[in-house]
Amino acid sequence: MSNTANAAPSDVQPVVIDAARCTNCRKCLDACPTGVFQVDARTDRVVVQYPRDCHFCYLCVPDCPDHAITVSSEAPNPRYRSIYDVLGMEFPKFLPRATKDTGK
Repeated sequence: MSNTANAAPSDVQPVVIDAARCTNCRKCLDACPTGVFQVDARTDRVVVQYPRDCHFCYLCVPDCPDHAITVSSEAPNPRYRSIYDVLGMEFPKFLPRATKDTGK
């Protein structure tokens, strides 16, 4: 469950990794076009290193097989345009979640 319901907008992080669900597969490192995720050298775990660089493209969400990544639309976005605006794409109405290797 997210803590965003009672948080002030400036306290809401744009992207969060649920450490309890994350298996450290590192697929998010390839999914994120802006390098928000990095591997912490001390723990050898993926962390949200640069949350301000998140462009709210949601590409990391369906690529996470463990459903450990949450992107909050309630987080402040300092950008006037999203990556979808830049690429001239429509924002997807539905983002399917990745499933664990089920062959689908």
